[in-house]
Amino acid sequence: MKLIALVVSTKHAEVAIRRLIELHLLHSYAKVHRAGHYVYLPLVSVPSDALLPPYRIDSFDFEELPQRRTIKDILGYTPSFDAIGNIAILPANSPDPPAEAEAILSTQKNIHGVFQSIAPVSGEFRTRILTHIKGECRTKVKYQEYGLVYELDVAQVYFTPRLATEHHRIAGKVVSGVVVDMFAGIGPFSIPIAKKNPNTTVIAIDKNRNAVQYLKQNIKRNKTKNVCAVIADSMMLPLECNIASHLIMNLPHSAHQFLDEALRIIKNEGIIYYYDITAEDDLYQTSIQEMQTHAAESGCSIDVISQHVVRSYSPHHYNICIEARVHNLTFKDN
Repeated sequence: MKLIALVVSTKHAEVAIRRLIELHLLHSYAKVHRAGHYVYLPLVSVPSDALLPPYRIDSFDFEELPQRRTIKDILGYTPSFDAIGNIAILPANSPDPPAEAEAILSTQKNIHGVFQSIAPVSGEFRTRILTHIKGECRTKVKYQEYGLVYELDVAQVYFTPRLATEHHRIAGKVVSGVVVDMFAGIGPFSIPIAKKNPNTTVIAIDKNRNAVQYLKQNIKRNKTKNVCAVIADSMMLPLECNIASHLIMNLPHSAHQFLDEALRIIKNEGIIYYYDITAEDDLYQTSIQEMQTHAAESGCSIDVISQHVVRSYSPHHYNICIEARVHNLTFKDN
């Protein structure tokens, strides 16, 4: 059957498939085609999504699959859920968790267990409170992203698969120097950076001991010896001043509380990647002003290099990233 095809490299295929499923754009009655180093994904329509990995659009004659029931066929709608490894996590506002779990398990053969997050991510370690709905009752999984494999327990550590493209994007930004990941979790920013850029030294910090335990396992699993895992509170880092060439602040809602410490350890001309959750009528300005205020109080200034929406977070709110270069730190105390 002749369809529009989204063509990606094999290393990007898993992320692209996951994103197309979220967008309901992957054709369910056509077989994915692999040809050499590329994968052809059958589309319902052409995507307009910036969060997809690099791709080109083509036309391809796909092998037709026997028609099978989809989640939408069963429920009459497509529920929102996160697939992490072989478990699915429904949001707290799911209208019918038992029915949705049954539909997911009967149509998604790679999913073995379904849970529901009964409250938003919260607490000191940003963890989910999960209740088991159906299938296997275990929260420890292996998750693959851009060819890297992570082990984690979704009940003990924070993780979202919705930042896969952002993890890959940031890894492409760094070439050398010292990178400090202030809220590293299990390593989805730190490990790709280290893998792609062996000349870097990545200092991956988290105060959740469970997260750092998995981080160390993932460093070993992915053979990234240039990552140093540190258990610490990023409000008071065990690091010298002016050490970081790049600094990642992926703690939306709360990153502003750590700006003073970030500005203490960033080098002159270093770059901060600052993440926030903002309203659609004020995507960047308030966050930039917050950064500028803290910079002035620290005796330095910032220039915004880029700003972009990472993903939709909730109705009228977005997860954004501001990339800023820091200046005039040379006179700060060492």
